[in-house]
Amino acid sequence: MKSTEILVSIIIPSYNHAAYIEQSIRSVIEQTYKNIQLIVIDDGSNDGSIELLSKLENELGFILILQENAGVCKTLNRGIRDFSKGELLCILASDDYYHPKKIEKQLKALMNSNSEFCYTQAIEFDSHTKKELRVFPKKDFTGKVLNKVLLRQPYAAGSIMFTRNLYNKVGGFDSNLKYEDWDFSIRCAANTDFSCVAEPLFYYRSHENNIMKTLSRREIFHGKAMILSKNYALTEPHIWISSILFHFTYDHGNKFLKYLSIRKLVN
Repeated sequence: MKSTEILVSIIIPSYNHAAYIEQSIRSVIEQTYKNIQLIVIDDGSNDGSIELLSKLENELGFILILQENAGVCKTLNRGIRDFSKGELLCILASDDYYHPKKIEKQLKALMNSNSEFCYTQAIEFDSHTKKELRVFPKKDFTGKVLNKVLLRQPYAAGSIMFTRNLYNKVGGFDSNLKYEDWDFSIRCAANTDFSCVAEPLFYYRSHENNIMKTLSRREIFHGKAMILSKNYALTEPHIWISSILFHFTYDHGNKFLKYLSIRKLVN
């Protein structure tokens, strides 16, 4: 099959991002690779997004689905299982956007490897100033990366491309978890080698409503612990223990050290 014959389905779950969603959609429409199916699912927005999306649907011709709020996981799974037709799949948050050559370059990377999962580097930028904050990841996470991904997900979830076969094999996104993308990555890494386009082809918007900025460290660690517990059987016990200790230290390190200091003073 020629690369231009492969349909790529891209799912955008949209929720209260009226200020950003048009840029996300246009970044898909303006891809250099044109055999794309774009599915936008509004997940119960109440900020004017629906009116804007209806206008853009008429102008740009993508598939628009409106639903009551169901959450990111259920929305992604519904978009993929009920509406997408592509052999390859991508996801995109409604406040982020793509470089014009993202799909073209990732498709080539997958076709030139035995991998069913490909990510790219990303640029994190400040939503207010547009200033570039960092390019990540710096290190190479390709080949058999299960143990590395079990420790952390180094790439942006919106940068990934994966096959429908892989999605079906791992069972999609788990709606019982908060950080569904990390869990999905772990299960994917247990089933395929990872490939990478080492160029920043995805733009990650940093603002005060990013989920990791709205939760306490205790809530964040609890979410991570649930994912690690679920995937315990996929790796060796010492790798699992290292991961759980790493995240406990990362999320609670300052409070733990402060507690030890107080105990030392009291005793």
